[in-house]
Amino acid sequence: MLGRLLGRDCEVVLHELSHPQTSVVAVENGQVTGRQVGDGIRDLFNTVLRSPRFEEDMLVNYPTRLPDGRTLRSGTVLIRDEAGKVIGALCINIDLTRVSAAKQLLDEQMTIEVGVPAGGTPDRAEEEEEAHRQDVLSILDALIGNALSEVGTGEVTNKDERAKLVRFLDERGAFRIRGAVDIVAHRLGVSRYTIYNYLNEVRACRGD
Repeated sequence: MLGRLLGRDCEVVLHELSHPQTSVVAVENGQVTGRQVGDGIRDLFNTVLRSPRFEEDMLVNYPTRLPDGRTLRSGTVLIRDEAGKVIGALCINIDLTRVSAAKQLLDEQMTIEVGVPAGGTPDRAEEEEEAHRQDVLSILDALIGNALSEVGTGEVTNKDERAKLVRFLDERGAFRIRGAVDIVAHRLGVSRYTIYNYLNEVRACRGD
């Protein structure tokens, strides 16, 4: 229910702690971190139980960083039996990649509308624009890295793999970011028009 309610960017993991090495007994939206049933505890003890914010058997809204650079917003609550013994844990991890991309898009639109803030200078505006560009590049790099993992190879060498990567990025809103088409085209070694053709194909298949 939680997995369906909160959407595909929200991973829900249930641990049964009598066997820590294979504690995961249920998982929804495991693509967020790659968790599967039968996996063990990753950070329950080091990150959660040792945190000064851990109280009332739970730690809420703590950051988790994945090897590919993505940041998650996480929460963990312990489960006890009638005798008070800890027997399990429920963990929720929310991938913030698409949220961050949406925020960048909104910030960009607001910047275009209002221009340089009162008291600002062209130099300051240029600095902020460059910082924004670096943030966008960072988000796109994380999305592309995630897409390459989804394709199953470190590089894309044929049309089918490129189309799959473009579909993966499009489903996550990557092409709503200004300049994304050019950046992805450069990373794949194709023209921007080729990326637009892939986009038209994958969107036609979805019926967009």
